Amino acid sequence: MSLDQSPQPNVLINLEHEASPAAANEPRCDFLFVGGEDENQGPWVAPIELTTTEKRASEFVRQLSSGAAIAARLLPRGVPTRFNPIAVHNGLRPIESRNLKKDTNKIRFRNGKPVSIQIVRCGSRLADALQE
Repeated sequence: MSLDQSPQPNVLINLEHEASPAAANEPRCDFLFVGGEDENQGPWVAPIELTTTEKRASEFVRQLSSGAAIAARLLPRGVPTRFNPIAVHNGLRPIESRNLKKDTNKIRFRNGKPVSIQIVRCGSRLADALQE
């Protein structure tokens, strides 16, 4: 995933790194993006799961939900945010793509409304994946 023209300023946290804020046995997505400035809506918060192999929708949901929980612990309360979980793939079976779009597989950030997972191909730009 390209960070070209991604919202500024930003931070990209590698949740797979040994020094990440995730607990040792906690499931996690690959990255957590926080960035962009907007007086009214706040920064983007985007847990990102990357895969080059076939993965089940339930695995994406588990990892992205955990990424949302990690973000909720890291970010100060009371700050408005725009939330967008992103699944990046290099060939997802059509059934798994449909499963990811189901209402039951939406991701919730804090007490906000559940948000659909944005599904994008490897090589896509993060700026294009972030949606209002």
